[in-house]
Amino acid sequence: MKRVLFYLAKMADASATVRVKKIPDNLYEVCLTNLVNYLQRSKCERNDLRSLPDSILMDVYYKMLQEKRLCILGAELSELDIFERLLRFSGAQLRLLQCFQAVIEHGSKLSVELASGYLARCDTNTKSRNSLIQLGLRLGGFLNEAGWYADAQRVLLRCRDLCQAQPQTTHYKRLTLECCHRLLNTQSAYCCFPAAAETYTLALKLLGLPDDAAAKLPDGPIAIAETCSKALQTDDEEQQSRLDPCPEEWCGGGGGGGCGAWGMSALLARLCKEFSALFFVRCDYSAAHAWSMRALSLLTPHTPAKITIEVLRACGKACVVKRRFSEAGLLVRQGVALARAAFGPAHPRYAAALLDYGFYLLNIDSITHSVAVYEEALSTLRRVFGRSSLHVATAQEDLAYALYVLEYSSGRFYKARDHAERAIRIIENLVPPDHLLLASAKRVKALILEEIALDTPAGQDMREPSLLEESESLHKAALELSMMAFGEKNVQTAKHYGNLGRLYQSMQKFQDAETMHLKAIAIKEELLGAEDYEVGLSVGHLASLYNYHMNMHRAAEKLYLRSISISLKLFGERYSGLEYDYRGLVHVFTQLKRHDRAHHYNALLQHWHDLREQSKAEQQPALGDEQVLPLEQLQAKFFADND
Repeated sequence: MKRVLFYLAKMADASATVRVKKIPDNLYEVCLTNLVNYLQRSKCERNDLRSLPDSILMDVYYKMLQEKRLCILGAELSELDIFERLLRFSGAQLRLLQCFQAVIEHGSKLSVELASGYLARCDTNTKSRNSLIQLGLRLGGFLNEAGWYADAQRVLLRCRDLCQAQPQTTHYKRLTLECCHRLLNTQSAYCCFPAAAETYTLALKLLGLPDDAAAKLPDGPIAIAETCSKALQTDDEEQQSRLDPCPEEWCGGGGGGGCGAWGMSALLARLCKEFSALFFVRCDYSAAHAWSMRALSLLTPHTPAKITIEVLRACGKACVVKRRFSEAGLLVRQGVALARAAFGPAHPRYAAALLDYGFYLLNIDSITHSVAVYEEALSTLRRVFGRSSLHVATAQEDLAYALYVLEYSSGRFYKARDHAERAIRIIENLVPPDHLLLASAKRVKALILEEIALDTPAGQDMREPSLLEESESLHKAALELSMMAFGEKNVQTAKHYGNLGRLYQSMQKFQDAETMHLKAIAIKEELLGAEDYEVGLSVGHLASLYNYHMNMHRAAEKLYLRSISISLKLFGERYSGLEYDYRGLVHVFTQLKRHDRAHHYNALLQHWHDLREQSKAEQQPALGDEQVLPLEQLQAKFFADND
């Protein structure tokens, strides 16, 4: 045993070049395999592993994963001192994520054990406050990236309290902001909106920024950074910074910026990105866009790639929901290209960028390409996180909805249904039954079940009524969760009203359907404006109800024309949704005996079909072919008017 460890350590001491030339990979792998098998039989000698360098130790643990020695791997990773070593080792992250998730899927409560171990260590006061804060930031950040948000929040809240319990020097204020950055990411992803609002308020207070996304800030990243730095300053700042310099990895000060203006600019960019993400999940898209643009303006050539990618992703998603598609395409493609270059195609951060790209493609009506991108993202996430992770559930839900849209005309919804049901099962196993994360997945399944029921020939399948009833139950559950989280005046709540309106139309509850559609339209118009895509969607659904089921053809005509106007303005004459509006108008004018107008819209419908056939031959840029613009050129496209 000790001899094997000795040779492994000698291998670790050899430079990478020497190892490549003189140490065959198969010999190294054989040593690792034999060591793992020996440890499985002689568990009492595991303490000898502590003497190995971090790189070799990580190789040993990864070999345990490959050899399915998950019990002993779980026992090793549950020791907080060992896990802290691996968190500090920069080359371990992706493999550590895989080991961590595999142990949890094997039945371990590793996430809870590590979080509880950290809280216990804080209570015992056996470590210095600075070391506890450093560990809290690293552990909380890791748990967040792994998708174990509840435990990440426990760690980060205690870490924040430790920071605030210290003398409020600039050093500890910056560390509090680091906690705020990670906490906002966790709380937004886990839909902890009241807690996220508190974190947001604390961060703004520390930065001296107004609680108004539209308020003007000083021009230029350095000017903004200096303004916020002054808000953090205390009388003993200079002395404290000499005593307790802030590690570069926290400030993001890449090229030697440390805690200076460049480092502060990177920290601010991350915080503004998290502000944007919070407002995005709360459906306040104007504020989300404003904060994301601030984050983009704060990027510099010194900003680490990870931060740049996160900001580009936030900006791209915000531009999508603001219907600024040319800007969104530029940003999300840049984010995908940078993520692939920085992390490689097997990393979950690349998969996250792909999910944003799929979201963009779905919204510009490039459905087939969107499905392909979502499938690649899901495959990547499964390789890292297995099949029981909130990250995987999110990707399956996104893919399910894209497949639902893709197969809307064909009626082949069973693959979409399978992904939606898998997403729901994962989420139900990982969160409380009343958690908002279930709302969206249930909404997608409800939409799919409704279409399956409608496409089933009468009398062929006696389950049809139960499918509609199950769909209604899912829609109502999603609406209730949305009301609890957001209240009625929210875009997500309005979407659930609209979905219920469509379902009630299918169930021949026409008055209930009209009520739901009118509620959806009123909320969307108030929040988004009269010309938004979401408004046009609900207007078109109400037009269909009036046209086909309530014989209100003149009212339907006005609504169809309004829906068409919005669609043409936002998407152009190839937009897929125009088919239903054109068909609806043909039916309206046929019923009104206005055959000339019916013929006109029949011609428009045929022209639309021709355009759609042409668009099938057009290709989106292949993944890997994206052009990366220099940061200055990218920013100039967005901020040239402000120079």
